[in-house]
Amino acid sequence: MQPGPSTRAQASTKSGNVDVSGLLLLIALGLVLWFWHNTLRMRELALQAAQEICQRQQLQLLDATVTLRRITLRRDAAGRAILQRTFQFTYSAAGDDRHNGFIITAGNHVEQVGL
Repeated sequence: MQPGPSTRAQASTKSGNVDVSGLLLLIALGLVLWFWHNTLRMRELALQAAQEICQRQQLQLLDATVTLRRITLRRDAAGRAILQRTFQFTYSAAGDDRHNGFIITAGNHVEQVGL
């Protein structure tokens, strides 16, 4: 006995949903991987900026690291949506004190450094 037209349509629809679900899952995974890689790249850029500002100001960068504190979505001058990340770092002026600084990245560049 051969399946009727409605049975073929149901089977076709079910396999179509699986294909779309798989494609959506693959796209979501790709976006997560891109976000993770991009955040690591921005972290390295922020660390480099922290090292440079501490060297120029004759400060000691403590812990040799930056910490991601905030991620926001905003628009750039051209109106495109970009990610703005705020990183925090710790520095010392005299060796026995600790102060917090920050670095703001927007898109793929450092936008602001503060001590």
